[in-house]
Amino acid sequence: MKTIYGYLTEYLKEHFQFKLYFFTTLLVAILLWINFSLDLEDNHIDTIPNGYLRWFFFILLQGIPYYLVCMLVVLFTKKQSWIKRKEFWLISLFGIVILGLDRSNILLEFLIEDITNIYNYAFYRRILGNLIGFLTILFPMWLLYYFVLKKDLNHFYGIRITGVRLKPYWVMLLIMVPLIFMASFQEDFLNVYPTYQGTGAQLMIDNMGLSNGYLLAVYETSYASVFFIVEIMFRGFFIFALVKYMGKEVVLPMAVTYCVLHFGKPLGEAISSYFGGYLLGLIALKTENIYGGIMVHVGIALLMEFFAYLQYM
Repeated sequence: MKTIYGYLTEYLKEHFQFKLYFFTTLLVAILLWINFSLDLEDNHIDTIPNGYLRWFFFILLQGIPYYLVCMLVVLFTKKQSWIKRKEFWLISLFGIVILGLDRSNILLEFLIEDITNIYNYAFYRRILGNLIGFLTILFPMWLLYYFVLKKDLNHFYGIRITGVRLKPYWVMLLIMVPLIFMASFQEDFLNVYPTYQGTGAQLMIDNMGLSNGYLLAVYETSYASVFFIVEIMFRGFFIFALVKYMGKEVVLPMAVTYCVLHFGKPLGEAISSYFGGYLLGLIALKTENIYGGIMVHVGIALLMEFFAYLQYM
């Protein structure tokens, strides 16, 4: 934990500016208020029947906060050269567009349209929904890396072999255990977790003879993969693909966009994602890898599932 504290204090000492952080945090508070007062994502964007229109609104939902924070960075740091470079706009917009594609579920709906068995439809939809990021996010990011970024980036968005130290992240996970345990008693937490309960697995158990243990293992493995993709997207792409242009100020816009990703989650989780995303971002930037973020993110997700299960036992 001392190592992580050192990363944080060193980064803040070099890059903290009160006005920038104040107005960015104020923007986050306004966005959270709008979303949770209107239930913007769940009751409005997610319910749009046209998939392409839904994609467009997710691009706006993720992109507007990102670029607003970029403008705040320019305003308060007085560093303007990077904002004028078309490469920054093309690469960052590429990330926002594929993120919107993933969230719109267009490809998912195409893949499941031929599944008609009422016993397995819901479960397969959830499994494919968890794994779809390999097609909608990871594959396009690989294409961008291979054809555009590889000459400047000597690792695949923070996936590298050297310089990996995992001990500090075990400490972070241990600190999170009692916090997640306490959160598991809250109603809004149990309205979301364990996510396995909403998969329709019981229909398959009752009508197809499959075991609960098998379906649980398949689901939770696919669920864990979501957070692997999320780390590559946010702590990988939004850090390493854009640090060449923005410098170390690349962390703050990513953290705000990451918070927006959590608008469908409980309010406490959405708030903590802003601070957690910021911390994981600066750690990725400092260590030039995202293994710690993957470990913490997957670990927290599975701990939330585990403690929620305990509440129903």
